[in-house]
Amino acid sequence: MTSLGGFLEFYDFIIYALMAVYIADQFFPSHDSFTSMLTTFATFSVGYFVRPLGGLVFGHLGDRFGRKPTFVATVLIMALSTFLMGCLPTYSQVGLWAPLMLVGLRVLQGFSIGGEIPGAMTYLSETVDRRRGLVMSLLFMVLANGVVFGSLVHAFMLWWLPVDEMKAWGWRIPFWLGGTMGICSYVVRKQFQESDLFLQLAKRKAQSAVPLFHLLQSHRRQLLVGIFLILPVATSMTLLFLFTPGYLTKMLGYSAGDVALAGSIGIFLSSVVFIAFGLLADTVSLRSLLCVASGIIVLFSVPVFYWYGAGVDVYSVMLVSALIQGSITGVAPLALSELFPVNVRYSGIAFCYNVSFALFGGLTPVIAMTLIGWTNNLQSPAWYLMVSGLFGLLATCMMSVPRRPSAAQL
Repeated sequence: MTSLGGFLEFYDFIIYALMAVYIADQFFPSHDSFTSMLTTFATFSVGYFVRPLGGLVFGHLGDRFGRKPTFVATVLIMALSTFLMGCLPTYSQVGLWAPLMLVGLRVLQGFSIGGEIPGAMTYLSETVDRRRGLVMSLLFMVLANGVVFGSLVHAFMLWWLPVDEMKAWGWRIPFWLGGTMGICSYVVRKQFQESDLFLQLAKRKAQSAVPLFHLLQSHRRQLLVGIFLILPVATSMTLLFLFTPGYLTKMLGYSAGDVALAGSIGIFLSSVVFIAFGLLADTVSLRSLLCVASGIIVLFSVPVFYWYGAGVDVYSVMLVSALIQGSITGVAPLALSELFPVNVRYSGIAFCYNVSFALFGGLTPVIAMTLIGWTNNLQSPAWYLMVSGLFGLLATCMMSVPRRPSAAQL
């Protein structure tokens, strides 16, 4: 139940990326497809930029007043903003107001997801002492399958509706579906119980008055390590699975249906890799696994984009993408959850997770398109992915967390 909201959050958030081609036509019309897509992805990035703010707000509330209220608030905000995105008028109907309203709703989406995933990580880290690697990887497996579900909805829409109808009105349906599911999740979340460790903390009145200040004063190194740990997670997810639908169809001429289906298969397989690395994390040195996962990114970044440019079967390349993304996501969140004590854990996880996704995940589509424009080389985004793997190796060298701290560590 902890991961149910995250499943829906990931579905709602990535639907925008999957509908990017249609949103570009309806909200950012341009005779130049490159400019139209770049503007659309820039709006996608706005949602990432406000994630740190949402993380700070919900992290503060979670560390001061409890975990449960954040679960209720984040999913409600996400549900309403997602549903309303499907109701927006287009540029041809209201002009500039259309993209402005779209940006506003993207801000609300990003704000809510900034508190969602860190909250789930915090809750699990406080309630699980054994098989923590497996449990954390299961959380992200469910989250990833929210992306799979969104991709399958996209594939179904492409099969069901002609391209013209998808552009005209079909793109709205996935947003309405996500909003409806979000309301259902809100009803379920109201029944959640508070974390026992937080209740013990509150009973002793040991909460940090301002968790962010405490982090900046006493845990600066952990904050930097945490950002570097999540950097390759954010970059690989966004570049390999969220950026590719528009990139492969508009710039490399791949079939939209094949790309959507291959993306779904790739993300599902990456979630299987999560579990494999999570199981290993319960028996093998976490530092060693982080080195292996980061090394996989460094080694396979260039080949993946070379194969796409050479027209290699999209399903085959997605298998390699699944290994790249799945290996690092199977271990990095676990390492992050072990960096901070309970009284600032929610805020610490939220700060690192959201700063990484905002600065590196959120900018990934824009950076990728900019690299392509500067170099006139469609394979140039590979170098950005490779650098993210190097940061993962740097974080591994810097981290100094205990091998397996107790969930109750204060």
